[in-house]
Amino acid sequence: MPRWTCALGHRVEADSEDELVRKVQEHMRREHGMEVSRERILRDLRDE
Repeated sequence: MPRWTCALGHRVEADSEDELVRKVQEHMRREHGMEVSRERILRDLRDE
């Protein structure tokens, strides 16, 4: 299960990579006022 955690500790989980990217982008837009690319999210996943 793909999983991502923002710097402030909010955890996002999803059933697929595509769903995870969508959820992370929504979180970043809503909570932090930022647009984040799919490539950046996937790079961050590999770095965790």
